Amino acid sequence: MTSGSLTDLDPAPAPERRWPFYVGWAVGAFVVGAVLFTHLPSGPLPADPPVVAPEPSAAPVITQPPGPPRFLIPLPLREPRLPVVPARP
Repeated sequence: MTSGSLTDLDPAPAPERRWPFYVGWAVGAFVVGAVLFTHLPSGPLPADPPVVAPEPSAAPVITQPPGPPRFLIPLPLREPRLPVVPARP
């Protein structure tokens, strides 16, 4: 038997593996930075010139005949409606 503490029998502590944390942190920072960078407003570029509309003509141009909007016109039924309760003889 040897005298002394049993801690001498423990293996030497291994160095901590910290690189996975740093890699994950760097990837996350890169993703957040890329998202923020893509949402930056355009800077010193000149704005497009305003679009000038043509002068209106004397008479308005009608592209559709006047009438109710198409979604208000009832569509014809393909089959006649059937009674809910059959007629009694």
